[in-house]
Amino acid sequence: MTTVALVCGYDLHSDLDGYVKRVIPVLDETQPHAIVFSGGFTSPVHNDSEAQAMTRILSPHVPNALVVLEERAMTTLDNIVYGRTIGDSLFHATHYVVVCDRVHAAKVRVLCSILLRSRATVRPVGRKVPIPVLAFEPVSLMIEAAAAIVPFLRRPLRYGAMRLKGLSEPWRRSARRAAA
Repeated sequence: MTTVALVCGYDLHSDLDGYVKRVIPVLDETQPHAIVFSGGFTSPVHNDSEAQAMTRILSPHVPNALVVLEERAMTTLDNIVYGRTIGDSLFHATHYVVVCDRVHAAKVRVLCSILLRSRATVRPVGRKVPIPVLAFEPVSLMIEAAAAIVPFLRRPLRYGAMRLKGLSEPWRRSARRAAA
């Protein structure tokens, strides 16, 4: 059985360092064959993706881990869809350990049941989350579950998430980053 840990990224403006440090015991316990850090360029003021930031924090703690960065994700749904694509294509994953924070755990469980079926175990860890995120989570769960079931809804969801994060034109931002 090939196990891939899929670590969902979160806002670069939050306590990402603390979150990743709480992920380490889960990785130590599950001993995955590979770790996929999933999180895109979600900040208009940071040059790193969430995946890059998490990897930088994790590297000293698991120096021999096989780590792959997934840097397109803008939503929790994207984390799982793109992470699954990497896990299935590169590692022929038979099982996923999906690590998320406790606030997003219900949504991650629903999305995993739709997209990964019985191939996933969800392992939530603690993380402080702003009140607006807590308040929006039930609505987000419904929207992302609908997009998981009806794939043509994924693109508008992704665009809406970009707009909410202040990334109205991410392709220009990416082009500027590449030219710099």
